[in-house]
Amino acid sequence: MTNLPMCINIESAKENKAGQRESQHMSNKVKKAQNRKQGKSVSGQEMLVTAMEYIVAAAMAAMCVAVSFYAEDGYHQIGNAKFAAYRTVMTVGFSLFLASGAALLFLRLYGTGREQKFSAADFFGRVKERLSVTDFCVLAYLVFSTISVVSGGFYKDALWGSFGWNMGWMSQLSFVLIYLAVSRFGRHYRSILIVFGGSALFVFLIGVLHRMLIDPIGFYEGLQGYQMAQFLSTMGQATWYASYLVVALPVGVAVFLFSEKSLWRAAGGVYTAVGFASLVTQNSDSAYFALAGFMLVFFWVCVKRRETLNRFVEVCTLFFAAGKVMHFLMQIHPNPDLEYDFITELILDSKAAWILLGICLLLCLLLYARRNRPYQAVRMQWAGRAAVFMAAAAVIVLVGLVVLQSRGALPDRLGGALSAVSYFNWNDAWGNGRGRIWSFAVRVFAGESILHKLFGVGPDCFSSYVEAVHGEEAYLLWGDKILTNAHNEWLTTLVNTGILGALSYIGIFVSAVRRYVRAWQQDYLLVGAAASAVSYMAYNFFCYQQVCCTPFVFLLLGVGEYLVRKTGRQDQ
Repeated sequence: MTNLPMCINIESAKENKAGQRESQHMSNKVKKAQNRKQGKSVSGQEMLVTAMEYIVAAAMAAMCVAVSFYAEDGYHQIGNAKFAAYRTVMTVGFSLFLASGAALLFLRLYGTGREQKFSAADFFGRVKERLSVTDFCVLAYLVFSTISVVSGGFYKDALWGSFGWNMGWMSQLSFVLIYLAVSRFGRHYRSILIVFGGSALFVFLIGVLHRMLIDPIGFYEGLQGYQMAQFLSTMGQATWYASYLVVALPVGVAVFLFSEKSLWRAAGGVYTAVGFASLVTQNSDSAYFALAGFMLVFFWVCVKRRETLNRFVEVCTLFFAAGKVMHFLMQIHPNPDLEYDFITELILDSKAAWILLGICLLLCLLLYARRNRPYQAVRMQWAGRAAVFMAAAAVIVLVGLVVLQSRGALPDRLGGALSAVSYFNWNDAWGNGRGRIWSFAVRVFAGESILHKLFGVGPDCFSSYVEAVHGEEAYLLWGDKILTNAHNEWLTTLVNTGILGALSYIGIFVSAVRRYVRAWQQDYLLVGAAASAVSYMAYNFFCYQQVCCTPFVFLLLGVGEYLVRKTGRQDQ
């Protein structure tokens, strides 16, 4: 009898333990089921993110190849052909990308896992916290360009833009999407840049051969000498080609300047040499302003270290050497219809270019001889600041001289000397007719209503507005020719998207350059992206948005933003 309670207690304890084991087993089953369910949710999101990264890489690579090489009938309507290829790539690529993005957003908002599910307010709160200044400018530009479609009233024209230019609202949307997609899902940015650089190298090489009247692609068949002087490589008009060149070239120069690997540096050197050989023969003075812009960015960064300063001087030497080499090569098959612009003639034919080449060579030898001596990095940084100050002062002085010369306010001796250089003589013919176009565009903007001044007349609706409001004056100035833009992207943007749109658009480039240069030590490609942006801004002060250049600069801005975001310092 005395053992019975003990037996009961033992049996009870066994039952309790069995129950606990069963309960624990059931609890483990539930946890495992929850973990499997949560695991599927996480795996699904990861798969979608990976898919979006590959979609972005494939779409951007396809864009680089299609825009660089596609043509339907040689140079005939080549701009429309390239835009058709670009539109197809963007439509297919971003349809897949946005569909994947919608699925990813759905999973993040309504996923069943405790750690994955959060409200729409939480989601958009996180998005807002992670936006940089450049992101805000990009989104503001999209908003104001959309408003300009409504404020302008040219709805049909604003959608796709003027014939042959196609820079309407859909194109502006595609530029924004390129930036946002690459900046968030650009994990394969190196592969994209390899395709971009490889395509550009072939385009540059064909441009060099074309200036020697060697046509490996058959685009010159049936063309006269004056037509060959106006069209170049796979891009068409020489100015369109130059706009592509000045955006693509700085990326290769950055690789040559900053890469530590010998193979990549050698590739960058070849790319830079071929690019310079094409730049000095493309015969557009606007490209030299772009060159000055991106070289100023590189100098600002390169003076901080002896090795990069040495390489910068090597780049300068390559540039002047390319001019001399091309001077001799172009004598093999000269084109008598090719008349050099002012700066091109200086680079190719003048004695001053020989002197500058000699100075660069001497600097290379001097810096090499002093390679083992202490380098005053802090002191040399002042050289970069001085260079920026001198560049700004030079622009102010040149503009002042043009203004004073046009008003006859300069002394006779100085005015007579400057009159021999066309760029100091402001008139309707200044800059291949830009004097007349810019003056007209300023009058157009001055005569707009407050609504149009603030929000614009619509993307790529410059010609539509001019025809509707200033048709008689435009006909007196240009006859039956259609003025599609102001031949100055920033002035065109002011008319098309208004003050608010223009400020946000300029803010994209200014903020990106400032932030990328500040973070350049994280990745030297940031310097390349900043230099390309400055080059684009300088070149398009005299030119315009088009498919041969604008998508690529937004691609590079997206790469730069992706690299900055990797550091976790979006707000710098």
